[in-house]
Amino acid sequence: MKWLNTITATALLCISLPTLAEIGPWELEVHDEDNDVQVFTRTVENSPLKEFKGVTNIKGNVSSLVALLQDTEASTSWMHNVIKFEVMDSPSDTENVIYTVNKTPWPVTDRDVYIRSVMSANKLGVVTSSIMGVSDYAEKNDDYIRMPELVGAWVFTPMAEGMVEVVYQVHANPGGSLPDWMVNAIVVETPLETLLNLRDVITNEKYQNRSFAFIEKALGIDEKMAQEQTLITP
Repeated sequence: MKWLNTITATALLCISLPTLAEIGPWELEVHDEDNDVQVFTRTVENSPLKEFKGVTNIKGNVSSLVALLQDTEASTSWMHNVIKFEVMDSPSDTENVIYTVNKTPWPVTDRDVYIRSVMSANKLGVVTSSIMGVSDYAEKNDDYIRMPELVGAWVFTPMAEGMVEVVYQVHANPGGSLPDWMVNAIVVETPLETLLNLRDVITNEKYQNRSFAFIEKALGIDEKMAQEQTLITP
């Protein structure tokens, strides 16, 4: 789909290839050594919110993490301050349009946003879930402030000895105005608490021993199996 290619390319451009004039260097904000979680932030020109990047390493496999992301009913239980997470459309097994509401401390108004998420995998088994806000997907709800911009990604990278590196990176424009103390808290607490929660819930049995066609296709498993079948067919 044309919009799929556009979203993926734009997300990668915004996340991986910022210009030095627009983006500052990453700075370590928190390092939870006991749980192996690090949170970095960097400034973005003309933005009230810094971009954040949370990093952790877990024992497991990429498919379990994909299963967790696809378990939309559980999302509000581990995604920090997300109080509503509803899939509005699923054009394919790897694409969703999601409506989320993010809780903010009283008396600040909660934020909402529509997000397009697209999952992809490469031949090394790295899975990327690119996310991009679509502010005009539906009419605004007067109960919330619509976030006009959001771009980010989840990246799951297989490592040695059965480990997976998990990176959660987002830059957003919250819309409206926020107190400075809240701005500073959001970009640290969101990735920190989300990754700590992820480390707890990923051990759930329902996320284990899962397989996904888009990952197997990227790894060439389908082609390999077909070749083996050809070789053993009398």
